[in-house]
Amino acid sequence: MHRSQSLLGIVGLLALSGPPGLQGIGRSRKGHPLSGTRRLADLVDATRKRMAPGEPLVLLAGSGNTAHVFATFAWRFTDRYHVVALTRRGFGASSKPAAGYDTRTLAEDVRIVLDSLRLTKVSIMGHSLAGDEMTRLAGDHPERVRKLVYLDAAYDRVALGAILQEFPLPAPPAPTANELASKEGFGRYVQRVRGVSIPADEISASFTFASDGSLVGEVTPPAVYAALLGSEETPDYARVTAPSLGIYAVAQDAGDVVPWLTPASEDWPVAQEVFSGVFAPFYDGERARFRTGVARNQVVEMPAANHYVFLSDAAQVAGAVRSFLQQP
Repeated sequence: MHRSQSLLGIVGLLALSGPPGLQGIGRSRKGHPLSGTRRLADLVDATRKRMAPGEPLVLLAGSGNTAHVFATFAWRFTDRYHVVALTRRGFGASSKPAAGYDTRTLAEDVRIVLDSLRLTKVSIMGHSLAGDEMTRLAGDHPERVRKLVYLDAAYDRVALGAILQEFPLPAPPAPTANELASKEGFGRYVQRVRGVSIPADEISASFTFASDGSLVGEVTPPAVYAALLGSEETPDYARVTAPSLGIYAVAQDAGDVVPWLTPASEDWPVAQEVFSGVFAPFYDGERARFRTGVARNQVVEMPAANHYVFLSDAAQVAGAVRSFLQQP
């Protein structure tokens, strides 16, 4: 059941001529970045033929993002590694089947792409929700995983979901008319609510815009988000045998969790109280659970870093990742 859904979502629909199923970022032998969206067969062929020699490094985006979120970060590794970034089903230009958003199927999607690229064993670096897929893939197919890098990604989202049910985050501010009028303006809005500048290619891949430049809407249907939320699972770190690096953005106050809040915000006093009493202990516990649950772990804590830690603190993150990947 899970395998057939995975093939339908990534391979079957594409083979029928349908929408692209994968987005990738690589590097050519001449050093020029490869980026774009192609049907699976085309991307696999181009990646194998044009990428420079090196160990394979696969990048997985978090929920709500595509491969293009790594556009300004991936180049930090292309001198040494085959870098391939994937967009999960339901997002960007990938196919959007009605089913297959459980963690097992999403992990199988990654394995199928690895098979298509003829990558037998890889290191995987993933952000946010991708951590669940990495943990599942490493447990189900340990022979395919060399190392794992969790970019603020190693959390129990089932437990977090229960917390958010009881203590929902304040709603973000609405975009202004100027922010809705152009792609650049909307990019500024996204930066305002996420607290970090998101690559322009990512904005283009995740949202649609009218001919006059104004925002039309999000590429991903609401049903995809609902399916993801309804299919989360508690990560089983005991099954992870690969060396694993957990890079954590360690929130210092409510503004680190909810970037659009400041001490001047009306919601700040309550948000700060909930942060100190609920969210901070949860995050502390999750870091401790990673340390005790993953047998071969390393942890880097980055106080006050953004959840998009690879964007807010790119140089420090890249340095930690390269050092970890080069260890025997």
